[in-house]
Amino acid sequence: MYKLEDIPEMVLPIKNDLTSGAAEIALRAINIFQAMLADTDELGSDQIKERLKVTAQALIDAQPAMAPLFHMSNAVLMATSNCQTIDEIYRACDTALMEFEKRLCDSASQIADLVYELIPPGELVFAYSFSSTVVSCLLNARSKGRYFRVVCTESRPAMEGRKLAQVLANGGIEVVHTFDTAMGLILPSCRVAFMGTDCLGRPGLVNKVGSWPLALACRELGIPLYAVTGTEKFVTDERLFEFEKHDRPAQEVWTDPPKGVRVLNQQFELIPFSLLAGIVTEQGILQEKDINQYVSKLAVHESLKLESSFS
Repeated sequence: MYKLEDIPEMVLPIKNDLTSGAAEIALRAINIFQAMLADTDELGSDQIKERLKVTAQALIDAQPAMAPLFHMSNAVLMATSNCQTIDEIYRACDTALMEFEKRLCDSASQIADLVYELIPPGELVFAYSFSSTVVSCLLNARSKGRYFRVVCTESRPAMEGRKLAQVLANGGIEVVHTFDTAMGLILPSCRVAFMGTDCLGRPGLVNKVGSWPLALACRELGIPLYAVTGTEKFVTDERLFEFEKHDRPAQEVWTDPPKGVRVLNQQFELIPFSLLAGIVTEQGILQEKDINQYVSKLAVHESLKLESSFS
């Protein structure tokens, strides 16, 4: 039987995953919840609930920028909070996890249909970093017979842009790949740009570092840039800025920096909505004015609430 002290090791692969998208990581986290509920015959209902709370917080802390991990964890805790018996907890947890997985899959399918209409036939399309939602959208468009080429950059320091290039190429899409600082050489030839989202709230959206320069360049060049995301990535204002906790080891950028050099390795940044052409969700293509109606409806389990510095 897994113990509470085993949780940090269980979530370590998720913490160290720098190349997968937020939705992709959330789907893998389902297995961790299921593992923590397995073989708990010796535990009482309160102990099992505590186990779920610790697991939830560990997953959120592992990738604080990735909203689907928070929402999945929150859904499990909300669903089991009023359960009295062990069987009730098991059923409620399984239902919450299955419903969240179905929501992610259904959302990706609906978003893909909207993105299809945004891809000009025969043109260059820019895609940044790695987003499983963006990938599914582009592969969906190609499977429907729309021909286009994709431009992407490495997305340093984790180089997840290479993963994006390989997945798209394996799916029959011609890819042009280059390094991040060469973005300005190829972007003027693109007709539209897409990026994923790790979390989104009223102040803006959070995505991999490099998204803000991309957004500025697209505005300067008149290229529409769309953020592609399900509404499961919408978060409250205070939760949005949890991405600032995501400091990575300096060695990922420079393995042996000289004395006197401090290496900054923060891999997420905030992008204002004013730089975007729209936010493509399963609810349609949204604008900044549409965000509040989704954020205001979010119910958060007591153990996951943060102190708010916003009015």
